[in-house]
Amino acid sequence: MNEVPYNLLWCILSLTLGGFVGLAYSYNKYVKPYVEGNIDRWGLISGILGGVLFSIPLPYNINYPLSLFLLGIPLGMRPGYGRVELILGVSIAVLGYLIRGLIGR
Repeated sequence: MNEVPYNLLWCILSLTLGGFVGLAYSYNKYVKPYVEGNIDRWGLISGILGGVLFSIPLPYNINYPLSLFLLGIPLGMRPGYGRVELILGVSIAVLGYLIRGLIGR
């Protein structure tokens, strides 16, 4: 087993880059350290797109790194920002994965 799982390395790299993008975005947009009841529109869109893209089969398995990059954006936001967006995106990804697994059988 001398084979390196390059797809997993791309996924980890894209999740990390998405976290950095989310952190830079939230520090540039928000001045307050923590706000309750605020849902970020760009974080919500990236979370939903990342969740939906996770269950869509694309050539060369490019969907996993792209979806993890998009899910990494709300994950990397400042503390107090991006939690609703991340939970929504991950729940859509898990639901799509389960539906895809049940239909595939």
